[in-house]
Amino acid sequence: MMLGTEGSERFVVKVRGLPWSCSADEVQRFFSDCKIQNGAQGIRFIYTREGRPSGEAFVELESEDEVKLALKKDRETMGHRYVEVFKSNNVEMDWVLKHTGPNSPDTANDGFVRRRGLPFGCSKEEIGTGILKSLRAVELNDQVPMTDMGLAEGITALEEELALKG
Repeated sequence: MMLGTEGSERFVVKVRGLPWSCSADEVQRFFSDCKIQNGAQGIRFIYTREGRPSGEAFVELESEDEVKLALKKDRETMGHRYVEVFKSNNVEMDWVLKHTGPNSPDTANDGFVRRRGLPFGCSKEEIGTGILKSLRAVELNDQVPMTDMGLAEGITALEEELALKG
């Protein structure tokens, strides 16, 4: 049981791999066997900082049984894309929706470099090589290297340095 801020139960799944042009109606058709809480209003798309669709969404369902039905849709296709469905909760949904999209708190200058697709056995030292080495990584904790200059300044300086080298 997921309790919302109003004390009502909230049952949530996270969907990943949606076509960027996907509409709430298409998500409703994909989950046609499931009862979505408040219809199209129960579908909450996740947007990038630039305001573009990320291909992910949260779907609020009416019960735990509906969540189980929705999870059976995992890896089914929508158009030419397969869609992943994960069990989620209202805390994750609320946090993600608050911290993503064009109106999210500014994370561009938070001092973190976010990297995806790293090899499983990648060490801290290996993370600090390559492009990040050019950004003069000064602190390498268990998460991500931070730079001694703002991230936007570091990237601008790196671009200028690369442009000079041709």
